[in-house]
Order: sequence, then structure tokens, then C-alpha cells
Amino acid sequence: MAPIIAQAVTQVMLPIVLGIVMLGMGLSLQIKDFKAVLRSPKVAIIGFLLQLLLLPILALFIIKAFALNQTAAAGLFLLALCPGGATSNLFSFIAKGNLALSVCLTSVVSMLSPFILPIAFIGFIHYSGSLDSQHFNLPLLPAMKQLALVTLLPTIIGMCIRYFADQWSQSVLPLIKKGSTIAMLLVVSALVLTNLNIIPAMLSLHGAAVVTMCGLALIIAYFIAGKFNVNETDRKTIAIEVGVQNAGTAMMIAFTIMHQPALATIPLMYGLLMNIPAFIFVYWLLLRNKEKMIMPLKVTP
Repeated sequence: MAPIIAQAVTQVMLPIVLGIVMLGMGLSLQIKDFKAVLRSPKVAIIGFLLQLLLLPILALFIIKAFALNQTAAAGLFLLALCPGGATSNLFSFIAKGNLALSVCLTSVVSMLSPFILPIAFIGFIHYSGSLDSQHFNLPLLPAMKQLALVTLLPTIIGMCIRYFADQWSQSVLPLIKKGSTIAMLLVVSALVLTNLNIIPAMLSLHGAAVVTMCGLALIIAYFIAGKFNVNETDRKTIAIEVGVQNAGTAMMIAFTIMHQPALATIPLMYGLLMNIPAFIFVYWLLLRNKEKMIMPLKVTP
């Protein structure tokens, strides 16, 4: 019975729930949101480049530093190629970041991921001397089609609905967001229950690698954005977008497209553990902002 439930969750429920999440994102977007971000293109470009380049480089460093086995290495790199998701938007909201920038970065990278992610992952597998390219084979065109069907198409449909029925879409958006969040939590819970070996694994080297990647991504992206004189609101938004990945996309690829449940262990672990460094980082940001607000004014003689 358990294998049947696991198959239903991974092959049916996970793609559907991910599609609903992306539909909700589309409903929250308008063309003017993209225009507002493009008015300050430097910030958007920094965010895009950090997401597309920093995370894969960081993943390669962690794979080497933690001497991860083949499956864990492939899972971590797959995760690093995934865009941010609704969780990153939530953390940006809590941290009082630029929510429009957060949603825009998430949506644009999500729209590009069906084309970039499979090519980058296949390139990593083929050019990494330590990984078996046959074992971790990702069919390029089927992967692009399925990712586009689950991520790109629902987002576009959501934007079209928002364009033609703005008032109605705004009335149902809270329900879709709440429903998709609960559904995703149920899917993750079901995956944990059908993969109970992940619980002790979270206390192993693999768990440490996942937390390290999330924590370093948050800190490094925040530091780099600051070096480019990005304002504080956009700076913390970029850091959260880079540091908080959509584990659901990685799990869908591992389970549904590649049929490699072991490959989904790291993304599933990340979906649970990334909340620790993310909440610590957001708490630090809020504490830092509070200290700045109560800092006494200097009186000049």
C-alpha cells in the first residue's frame, strides 16, 4: 500500500500542487510589476546573476568540501539550479523586503528554468568526472516540456486571468495561496512518511551540507548586493531570493521526470532544514533594522 501512496504523491499530487503554486504566482503578477523592476535594472540583473551563477558555484564548493557521494552531489546541484518559490516571497514579506522585486525575480527565473535547468544539470553530470552519466540521465526535451507544463504554463495562465478578470482573480488569490500552501505541506509530510530514513539523515553530513548551502547563499548574496550599493530593502530581498530555493521543483524532477527517489533526498531534506538558516537570517535583519531605528542621534556641538 505504501509504494502505491508514494507513487500517487510523487507522480500525480506533486506536479499538480506545484502547478497550482505557479498559477497563484501568475495571478499575483501584472505587466506593470515587471516594468517597475526594469526601471532599476541594476538590482534585477544582480538578483538574476546571483541566482543563476552563485548557487551552482556554491553547490560545487560544498560538494567538494563535504565530499558528498554521487547521489547527494547530484541532488544538491539539482537543487541549486531551481528558482526561488512562494517560500522566498513569504520570507521577503516577513523581512520587510521589496515584495514586488521578490515575486518578479521568482517568476522570471521560474519561467527560464524549464530551458536553463535541464541543460545545466546535464552539463554538470557529463563534465563531472566522479558522477555516472548513465545513472543520472535527464532526458533534455521531455524535461523541458514537463517543467514548462508545470511551471511556465500555469504562470502565464494566471497572468492572463489577472489581465482579463482582475477583480475576480484578486478575490480567489488568497484562497489559492492558502490552499496550495496547505497542499504542499501535506505532500512534503507524505513524502517524509514514505521516506522515514530522511529523519536520521538530517543529522548527518548531508543535513549539514544543506544548511550550509542555504546559510552561505543568504550571507554571500547579501554581502555582494551591498558591495554594489543596493539599498537595504532590495539587498535583503535579493539575499532571500538567492538563499531560499523551490525544493518542490527539484523533487518533481527527481521523482516524476528522472524516477530517482534517492535523488530527491537532498531536496526533501532542504525543504525542511532551510527554514532554520532562513528564519535566523530574517530575525537578524529585523533585529539589525530595529537597532538602527532606536540608535540615538548624534548631537553636534
